[in-house]
Amino acid sequence: MTLKLVRFSKGSAIINTIIWISILMASCDIVAAFDVAGLTVRISQLISMAAMFFFLLRIIRFGNVKILTPYYNLLIVIVINTICIVNSKTIFNAVGYDLWLIFDCVQVLTFTYFLSKQETIYSIVHKYIMCFNVFAVIGFLQFALQFVGINFYVTQYNDLHRSNGFSFEPSFYATYMIMGAIICLYLLERRNYKCMRKRALILSTLLNVGAVVISTSRMGLIVLLLYVVYRGFMSLRIYIQMRAHLIKILFSLMPILVGIGLIAFILAIEFEVPFVMHYMSGLGVGGASSHSADARMTGFKDTWTLFLDSPLLGCSLGGIDAGIIEYKARNYTVANNGGASMCISLEALAAYGIIGAFFFFKYMWDLTIGGYLKAKKRPGEQSEREPVYAMLIALFFEFMILQLNQNVLRPPFWVHIALVSTMLQIYLRESHKNYTPRLKVGWLYNV
Repeated sequence: MTLKLVRFSKGSAIINTIIWISILMASCDIVAAFDVAGLTVRISQLISMAAMFFFLLRIIRFGNVKILTPYYNLLIVIVINTICIVNSKTIFNAVGYDLWLIFDCVQVLTFTYFLSKQETIYSIVHKYIMCFNVFAVIGFLQFALQFVGINFYVTQYNDLHRSNGFSFEPSFYATYMIMGAIICLYLLERRNYKCMRKRALILSTLLNVGAVVISTSRMGLIVLLLYVVYRGFMSLRIYIQMRAHLIKILFSLMPILVGIGLIAFILAIEFEVPFVMHYMSGLGVGGASSHSADARMTGFKDTWTLFLDSPLLGCSLGGIDAGIIEYKARNYTVANNGGASMCISLEALAAYGIIGAFFFFKYMWDLTIGGYLKAKKRPGEQSEREPVYAMLIALFFEFMILQLNQNVLRPPFWVHIALVSTMLQIYLRESHKNYTPRLKVGWLYNV
């Protein structure tokens, strides 16, 4: 985004603090949250609204907010989603989700506007990693307390000892923590210690990767393994060229280690190792029940069927679950939300129709691939570019993991989009040579 610079007042530091508190609490689903007419309202969203209010005042006062073309794709999606409300089976829920979509899109603008004037790319990544560290510690605390019989906001309390942070369930927690894990892994692999010192980055990596592991979310572990294998092959290519450091060499061994792990895993299923069989429950593997896999496949099929019923005019985001439930001849209530559909790409097709989904996918493409290509072309040091790459790669893998889940409106996903937009704004702006952040945040990445 190209947002014209204006001189900030002393109160801008307060707005900055408000935004970071909102970012910290973005994954809180069961703490600092409450239900309103069946919809979950999070305190983090209310805090964001305070920043949005100040953003509105800026627009009224200065009237000089400029938006890059890719963002207009989101505005088109909002318009199409609003039109599709007429095709929804539940107007109330459809309007609620439409307002939620508008909120997320305005939040992207607000965060980009304020943070791009108050932060550096290093301070953003440092603070963001610290937010993940907080919830990684919470996850480890949950995991440890279960051994002494204490349930600390654990939503799936059983002998497997699963951690969920303050999210609805372990899979939601892993979907959030996977971003922090990938950012840390990438920066550690690249030996980029501009955002935080080496020891702090190593500790953060252990915390975030460990949090994904103790969530025992199969989706989280699969995506984490995919990332490690991907980076392993990339490091192997560099190692062959004899330009690798020790960390890159270790990463290059990951595909081999993952292969060995898969062989051991297959053997464990073959010999019915109790822990492995318990973990495979719900997938239909090795004779175990397949309820979890069946539920996901049913969600895929039902969402696709709903799209095929009306491919041009969708049913809006708030009408997907209601449409599926009615299609299956069941009674719909707001309490049914969140369990019928699956895969955010299929949801985009079902909600917006082909045209609206095109603009949604175009926005994601322009933000990730387009952002990468623009950052790559910009002259500058590699160490300054790598934090931007880390955020873009994390967004890509977050988008991947959401293909195995539902609800594109998850707050952490849009917070990450906002921060990626902010970092690209800072990194690509034409006036960067003459720009000095008003907040003195250099100490954040020298700790």
